[in-house]
Amino acid sequence: MRQWLRKLVQGLVLGALLALLFLYPQAAMQGVREGLSLWANAVLPALLPFFVLTSLLLEGGMLRLLAPLAAPLCRLFRIPREAGGVLLSGWLSGAPNGARLAASLAKRGELTGPEASRLLSAATVTSPLFLVGTVGQALGSPALGGLIYGIHLLAAICNGVLWRGRGAHAARAPHAAPPPASAALLHVLPEALRTSCLSALFIGGAIAVFSALSSVLTALGAVEALQRTLLFLLPPEAVPALLAGALEVSNGCQLAASCALSLPVRASMLCALCAFGGLSVFCQAQVFLDGLAPARTYLLGRLTHAGLSFALCRAVFLFFGSSLPTFAAQGAAASLAPANPLAVPALLLCLGFSLLPWRRLLRPR
Repeated sequence: MRQWLRKLVQGLVLGALLALLFLYPQAAMQGVREGLSLWANAVLPALLPFFVLTSLLLEGGMLRLLAPLAAPLCRLFRIPREAGGVLLSGWLSGAPNGARLAASLAKRGELTGPEASRLLSAATVTSPLFLVGTVGQALGSPALGGLIYGIHLLAAICNGVLWRGRGAHAARAPHAAPPPASAALLHVLPEALRTSCLSALFIGGAIAVFSALSSVLTALGAVEALQRTLLFLLPPEAVPALLAGALEVSNGCQLAASCALSLPVRASMLCALCAFGGLSVFCQAQVFLDGLAPARTYLLGRLTHAGLSFALCRAVFLFFGSSLPTFAAQGAAASLAPANPLAVPALLLCLGFSLLPWRRLLRPR
């Protein structure tokens, strides 16, 4: 009975969405065009090179060379040492590449479901190229994009600590098979290109679909309805960006960066939206994971990461906003930005690491 009711509800929802596409075809087509344009101009250049290179590193056995660098983090998050390279790769390449690499490790028998959940709670971040190049440019300075990435990454570390107890006492199954032998780069290059291009095309399709849905809801009047409903909770200017970002993060980031709000509020919204990732990234990750990690756990991890990112960004602007040139007004940000846009994020990461109770967390259990 419960399964029949679930199918009925799903059918009604999908039928309603299909009816909206017929009622607002122009808005749907415009959303698809905008989504594909954003994917081709911003998302694809930021993701595809990392997809190919990380696939080569994984299949060639070289990703294990990065594992010693992340050994303290692996103990902190209670994940296997073999996942250290995936953790660092996820931080550098952005979502959903971390889920894709975690699924590859699970197929090799090197990662279990609870370990994948703990890994993804810390490894799921937005691409630094997208934040520095696209979001930073929209804000007026790449340094601001680098700052948002640093806060976003620090929140991911805190989120990993928050979820480190998820399934930590479950018995770890033995490896199904020993890890495959390393292959020559020329032998794995065609397969890495094929899988990376297919993954990038799938991401583009997901962005287009959710962009169309966002445009249809806007044409339907959902934005105005939410503005009236949330009048005493959120500024009206923030509602369009939050609605678009809840569905597709790239569109939401563009709207949040250009909305008529103060820079601290826009930056905090961007941190939260990038941490959540939107339903588009959620669906992409679930396809890659293929049931490895529970969808509910993954979604809750995205919500906690979004809350931590928002709170950390607000705290940074509250305590350091008037003392660092990177936090200047948008018009002056480009001229006052430091020469190295990653200097402030590096400082924040060092501060975050120094505040963590390392000796207690890293003690063997």
